[in-house]
Formats: sequence, C-alpha cells, structure tokens
Amino acid sequence: MKKEIVNIGLIGCGTVGMGVVKILQKNIGILEEKAGTRLRLTWICDKRKIPVQKYGVHAPQLTDDWRQLAHDPELDIVIELIGGYEPARTIVLESLKAGKHVATANKAMLAKYWGEVFTTAQKSHALVYFEASVGGGIPVIQGINEGLAGNHIEKIYGILNGTTNYVLTRMNTAGIGFSAALKEAQQAGFAEADPTFDIQGVDAAHKIVILASLASNGWVHLDDVYCEGIEDLDVWDVRFAQERFGLCVKLLGISRLSKKRHCTRVHPVFIPCAHPFAAVNHEYNAVFAHGDAAGDVMFYGKGAGQMSAASAVVSDMVYLARQAANGTAGQIPCVSYHEHQKLEAIPFHESKCRHYLRFTTVDKPGVLAKISGILSEAKISIASVSQEDPSLFEDDAKQGVRLVIVTHEALEGAVQSALKTINQLPVLKKKAVHIRIEELK
Repeated sequence: MKKEIVNIGLIGCGTVGMGVVKILQKNIGILEEKAGTRLRLTWICDKRKIPVQKYGVHAPQLTDDWRQLAHDPELDIVIELIGGYEPARTIVLESLKAGKHVATANKAMLAKYWGEVFTTAQKSHALVYFEASVGGGIPVIQGINEGLAGNHIEKIYGILNGTTNYVLTRMNTAGIGFSAALKEAQQAGFAEADPTFDIQGVDAAHKIVILASLASNGWVHLDDVYCEGIEDLDVWDVRFAQERFGLCVKLLGISRLSKKRHCTRVHPVFIPCAHPFAAVNHEYNAVFAHGDAAGDVMFYGKGAGQMSAASAVVSDMVYLARQAANGTAGQIPCVSYHEHQKLEAIPFHESKCRHYLRFTTVDKPGVLAKISGILSEAKISIASVSQEDPSLFEDDAKQGVRLVIVTHEALEGAVQSALKTINQLPVLKKKAVHIRIEELK
C-alpha cells in the first residue's frame, strides 16, 4: 500500500541544512511531483534554537536529541548534516538499525566507516544515499553508481576540494604565493578560518576514497591512501613549469583500479595546460572517470556552496521518498558492497609517473654530474635539464642556483630513494622540491 506522506527528519541545520529547508520551501510542489508522494519535514535536530515559524505551515518539531528522530516510528528518512566522525557515525548506524533510510553529506564518516555503514544498511534493509558527499551539486555519485553501472571503472581523477583549487588557481594565474592566495580564498569565503583538512589534502582523500570504493564495489581504506597537501608549494616552481613546460598545478585525488587491487593517492601534480582540468578554476570541481565500455567521462560543476550541496541532499531525499512511498526502499542495496571481498592496496612506491625535481645548489662545477649520477644509479631517466638563476622570477639572487630536472616515467620508490641520497649532498642549499607530473591519459 502506497504511503501518502513521507516523513523526514533533519539533523544539523547549519549552512547546508538551511539550504535544504530553503529548497523545500521554494520547490515543494515540484519535489512532491517527482517523489510521487507528499513530503513533510517533521523534525529538526540542532543544538541551536531554531525559530519554528521559518519552516512554513507544517512546522517541524525541534529537538537537540537526535535519538528522538532515530526512534520515531513515523519517521521514514533521516538527513544527517552535522559532519565529522562522531556522533555522525552513531547517528547513521542507529537510524539504519531502526529502519530509517539515510541521506548524508558526510564524506569523512563514509570514508572511515564505509564497510560498517553499508553492512548495517544491508542487514537492516535500509538505504544510504550520499550524493552531496563528493562534488557538491555535481551528480557524480549517481553518475558512477548508475550511469556507468555497465563499466569496470579503471581509473578516477578528481579536483575534489574547492579551497585548494581556488588557491592553486590564484598561484597559476596571478603568480602569487601560497599564503597570499590562501588569504584571498578566506576573504572570498571559499576557505575556512582553519583550512587544515583542505590544504593538507585530507578532505580530497575522503572524497577519492568514496569514489574509488563506489567504483570498485569494495572498500578503499583511508589508511591505504597516500596524502600530501599544497602548503609547501613554491610559486617559483608553479611559474617556471608553466612558462617552460606548459604545465599547471592542481591537487588531485587519483585512483587506479583493477578488479582486486587499487592504488589511490592525493597530492599536487603538474598537468598539461591543454587538458580540460587546467580550465577547472576557483571553487569548481571536476571528476574524470574511465570505464572499459564508456571510455572517458568527465563531471564538472560547483564543488562547494550552500545551495549546490543542498541540491544534492534534496535529490537524495526525493529518490528515497519515492522508494519509501512505494514500499520498495531497501529491497535492493544502493551500493554493491560485500564485507568479505577484499581490495588489495598497491603500495604507493610502486606507482609510476614523470617527475619534476628542483634542486637549489651552490654554484660550483660538477653539481649536475653528482645529481644525475645518483638518478642514473636509481634507473631514473632524465628527459630535460634546466639551470636557472633565481633572478629569472624574483629579485633575491642569493638563494643559489636552481637546477630543474624533469624525468621520464619512473617508479615513485626509486625517485624517493634517490632524493634521500641527493638531499644529503653538501652542495644542496635546500631540500629538493618534488612534484609529480600526470599526463591524465
């Protein structure tokens, strides 16, 4: 028997939660038509006191205790928007065990507890939708899970964090340093007062874990992801690579997948300025996926912001409500996850790409020979060598000679081993700069 009303509870009424309420107020008629049932926001759970009159004729009940929602027998859908690992994990698990379907934007919780969440969902015959967890309003979760369901996804690349992309855009286009670019991002509202998770790559790591886990029907563990941020990037290298090699810098989440193995990482990379990713600027995000049948597919759009994220949450809510109203929700899992299916992590040091290496050295004969000799012993082939005075890009010429070497494709482990030896040479004035180069093919 079809349900005439689907009851919804919202936990966390911050920026995105308020966006969800705004969409419900503005588009309720359209949403109910798409869901095929009436939608009612019956609960709002938040630590703050939210004025009831803001939410229309059918004012929801207000509480600061999420258990009232999880254990309300009339509630069909719980929307979790508080973020973080706990109590979000407990809220989601308890809601599922109580037979509620869940929509969440919580990438951190999903990345860390993917197996537990979807095992619990399957045992409880409940659904978890999470479109807003990656890419804001970009429908990349649905695209990979449903649109590319006929494919084995072999690789995924993503510009997955709006804060870092804004900072790197300013470094690429305006030639300003990291600190100045970050300050601009904060003033423009694209970076938090404490942007640590963003600039260290942790946020992007959460998101690439979700995409890779979804694409592989397994679980890419967060602990198996190599993660490196952008805080140590020098604008000198950004400008030099752009002018000399036609490369621009991006922070990418990268996952290469076979049926039983994966190599997943997050770090700054140089990419060709002619690649479409190079035109993904400021707060915009993009995800590139390669399927064995569909080939290359790219998703693009705003990766952050109140209404783009809220749009994705409401989309999940509509899909859940449609199934709940017709009694089909939970009959088939939304995510194919098997807790006994193991996905082996390929060690990062076994990955291959080209490498940009910059050495700041004393100005003496034989320096290049020493460095190139060590690279040769590590079986690293050199593609090009450039020796530059710092005054090419800056007034201070006392930093030493800058020697830039670009390698052919080489093993990560070999490069790391060689750099460890080179960094001990007395001719080096600073630790070597190492930035990977991805062709994105």
